[in-house]
Amino acid sequence: MILNNASIKALRRAKGEMNITTIALAKEIGVSRFSLARALKGQGITSNNAKIINNWLITQLLEK
Repeated sequence: MILNNASIKALRRAKGEMNITTIALAKEIGVSRFSLARALKGQGITSNNAKIINNWLITQLLEK
């Protein structure tokens, strides 16, 4: 499964705003650094990881 462009953009923006590494962001989200790196590049990840990332993005959006 590939994240849609809006999710990839939001994920990249969150990473930049937080000014953290991919490894640190992956730990915060709860996915492996490899899965997060693939998601950031727009490559395929498992549907479960996509769900975890999207849920994290929604949580971040609601906290703002």
